[in-house]
Amino acid sequence: MKFVCDKNSLFEGVNIAIRGVSSRTTLPILQGIKISALKGQVKFSGTDLDIGIECQIPAVIEEEGEIVVPAKIFSELVRKLPEGDVKIESDSQNTVNVVCDSINFTIAGSDAVEFPEIPLVSKENSFKLTQNILKDLIRKTVFCIAQEQTRPILTGVLFEVFQTEVKAVALDGFRMAIYSYQSEEKFFDEDIEKYSIVIPGKTLEEIYRILKDEETEIEIYHTANQVLFQIENTKVISRLLEGSFINYNAVLPKDYKTEVVVKREVLTESIERASLIAESKNNLIKFEIGDKFITVSSNSEKGKMIEKIEVDVKGMFLEIAFNSRYLLDSLRAIDEEEITLYFINSINPLIIKPIGSKDYLYMILPVKLN
Repeated sequence: MKFVCDKNSLFEGVNIAIRGVSSRTTLPILQGIKISALKGQVKFSGTDLDIGIECQIPAVIEEEGEIVVPAKIFSELVRKLPEGDVKIESDSQNTVNVVCDSINFTIAGSDAVEFPEIPLVSKENSFKLTQNILKDLIRKTVFCIAQEQTRPILTGVLFEVFQTEVKAVALDGFRMAIYSYQSEEKFFDEDIEKYSIVIPGKTLEEIYRILKDEETEIEIYHTANQVLFQIENTKVISRLLEGSFINYNAVLPKDYKTEVVVKREVLTESIERASLIAESKNNLIKFEIGDKFITVSSNSEKGKMIEKIEVDVKGMFLEIAFNSRYLLDSLRAIDEEEITLYFINSINPLIIKPIGSKDYLYMILPVKLN
């Protein structure tokens, strides 16, 4: 294998592919990036067997071939190279030589035959989104996935694709986020109601880091157990989570006794202050809802904090407590300036909705007060 490419293109390809590389594996080959120099392009591939990432860059191919290089060393080397052309070649002993300007670097590689094939995904079921829309769908929901593996289906985000709507749902048993994107064009023409797939949160977090804040389209293909994201010159292939997702509509409260309108930033800053001395076990803070105010308070061995915020209140007064981290995660995901808090009583979930948008809903269970 022998090729020449630009350092910046090389860095982009390696930096994307390394996101698929396993950091915890007993298989040494999975700690590497496969380099494939074929047909005028160089492809970099990384996989941990659950997710596979491929990125192609232009290059001058002098000799076709494939090799696996240790991901960490190779990515660090590429990052530290100067600007300009980089020449990379490998020999029959799987030794990789990297030359850039006056730098000559040699790395021990591995035979690419040992590297697992990243599976092909059928392109029968597909829909398109722009990069910025997919970023929003991920950013506003993925923080609500379950971290424990006791219910694997909850470690992913449910994507429901209707003819003109994509809805993303994540929940962990304590909180839930629902974000919906409405399209003016149809996502598919088939005579079916919707597609439903559950994508692992880890996959979405890696995709989020690859996506750009722009309106270029990406294509999403899926089968019963795999999904492929085609993002410009990059492919991300992942397994889908198996099983039935919770009927989230059934757990949403239907009636509310108290509504509070508040500026998102004001409430966020108050909760941040209260969380500084909140009990560390469950980050407990308390709301007391009065006539025209919310009192935000926290009390622990570290100290005590009380802050009164003027708000618009409709309905009954109440006291209720929450994990402050859950509240902050939600408030930071909302872009609108004002929000409405919907309460039933001190033991039922809180619903948060941004004013001026029907696309986002956040639900959080309270912490029982002694």
